[in-house]
Amino acid sequence: MTFMKTLLAASAAIAISASGAWAETKWDLSTAWGANNFHAQSAIAFADAVRKETNGSVDITVHLSGEIGVKITEKLSSVENGVIQMADMLLFLQAGEAPFLGIDTLPYLIQGQDEMKIWLEVAGPKYDEIFASKNQKVLYYVPWPSPGIYTKKAVVSADDMAGQRIRAFNATSFTFLEKMGAAPVELPFGELAAAVAAGTVDGAATSTSTGANSKLYQFTEHFNPLNWSMSPDAVTVNLDAWNALTDAERTTIQGLADTMEAEFWAASAAEDTSKTAVLTENGMTVSMADDSLKAKMAEAGKSMWADFFKKVPEAEAIVDTYSAKTGK
Repeated sequence: MTFMKTLLAASAAIAISASGAWAETKWDLSTAWGANNFHAQSAIAFADAVRKETNGSVDITVHLSGEIGVKITEKLSSVENGVIQMADMLLFLQAGEAPFLGIDTLPYLIQGQDEMKIWLEVAGPKYDEIFASKNQKVLYYVPWPSPGIYTKKAVVSADDMAGQRIRAFNATSFTFLEKMGAAPVELPFGELAAAVAAGTVDGAATSTSTGANSKLYQFTEHFNPLNWSMSPDAVTVNLDAWNALTDAERTTIQGLADTMEAEFWAASAAEDTSKTAVLTENGMTVSMADDSLKAKMAEAGKSMWADFFKKVPEAEAIVDTYSAKTGK
């Protein structure tokens, strides 16, 4: 009996050891975006690369369009609490949990990918601090194309903006458009076409992606890529899940994130270029802001910076350092 017990115990140990050798870590990654969105496609490409380079020991499942039940404004807290192991989150939508994360919506602060790179160099340590306090770390960032305005009449100068009834997409864009002299409108996006057709709204503020995908060219004729802000998505991972990996797995995944991030930024730039082409192919005229409109944008933006600093004082020093590097 003693011999048999010993034999069975040894067999069990061997089975457990063999099972451990083939252990697989399964993570869920939630993104709010659909399969055709470049952020979702980047997340899927990253998950595929992780699965391949870890020989299947880390298997990430990407859940699209909030299908796993995590709200777009609750991704930060969901990763923090381990409801999901990873998320692709639009930073400013998590500002309810960490007010600093709303800073990228400030007009005239981050204009284009070159400035976004500088911003992340300067503000990166603050982001790291915030995410660490929420039990997670950032693997990579990917910026969205910048917003512009779609209008029935061309908007080129500061005077052209005056009185334009433009549908705003969030509170910050509403305030900015108001300071620019426009008459911003709160309106569900689904009602925009009917409102423009009825003459109660002149146009909308949004990106080239949304404009092309929503076929805004069917009821507006002009687009000005004002490029007044740039917001990033961040892909984060729960620290408990991260620390449970082997050193080799962490090194592999971080290496992939560092390498593939540049590819994802290129995809964002390509998205902007291709969607602009869709707009022009469908008859829209693309106009650029003149000096008077640019000056008005800078004035409006900086007044909003000051208001933000009153609410989030620690942001001022970071913005001052960034401004010195960018000449703002």
